[in-house]
Formats: sequence, structure tokens, C-alpha cells
Amino acid sequence: MKVIITESQYKKIVFQLLDSLFGPNITYEKEKDSIGIYDNDGEEIFRVYLKNGRMKGCKKDMYVIIDTIDTIVKYMPLAVIKKKLFSKTILLYVNEKTGLNVDCIEFWYHVDAEDEDDVSYTGRYNFNLKKNKKIKS
Repeated sequence: MKVIITESQYKKIVFQLLDSLFGPNITYEKEKDSIGIYDNDGEEIFRVYLKNGRMKGCKKDMYVIIDTIDTIVKYMPLAVIKKKLFSKTILLYVNEKTGLNVDCIEFWYHVDAEDEDDVSYTGRYNFNLKKNKKIKS
């Protein structure tokens, strides 16, 4: 059975998931050349780079902490997380909650081996909101 949802329904689902996992009141703290974004418990969930560490073409590049991705993967399959719509939605969530106007997202993910013959690996995903495309690294 195929289930079709609209982009606005998807946005609502992801926003509610992120609110449930990290709290509706995320906060941020500006530092010299980055901004730490924290959940309700004060744990860092994202880091926004303003100068060093940015991808080409990004003014504010958000790095998703690996523990944050691991938490999200418990509720959404990795195949969904590696899509442009998810990246766009998570950036919209952060921008709506903080007003920071972040334009790029970067995260690393881990894929476990399914059996002894397979290989575990770590992948990287980058997305630019303004250009609406993945960034080649």
C-alpha cells in the first residue's frame, strides 16, 4: 500500500518529531565563529559555523551532532534522512525556532554491516537550502 503525504504534512510530522525529541524550546549561544544550538536539557544538538568550517557557498553552515542523527535514526529510516526534503525541513525547523537564517546543513551517518561479509561505513550528507541542492564534497 502506498501512502502519499503532502510537503506541509511532512513538515508537520518532522517538526513534531523534533519537538518531541529535543523539546519545543531550543536555545542557542553565540561564540566567536560558531553558534551552539541546544535542546531543552542543555545538550548540544547542532553547531552553526559562521567562518571556518563552512562549505563553499554557505553563510551559515549547520553541522548536526552525530548523537542527534543517531537519535533521529531511531524514529526515521536513514533512507528518509538522506533526502533533500528532510534537510530542507530540519533547516526550516531550526530557522523558525531560533531566527538564525541557517542556509546549509551537514551531517555524518553510520551504516552498520548486516552480516560478516558486509562492510560498515560512514557517509556524509551536505545540502544548501538557497540553491535547493546537495553540495558535492
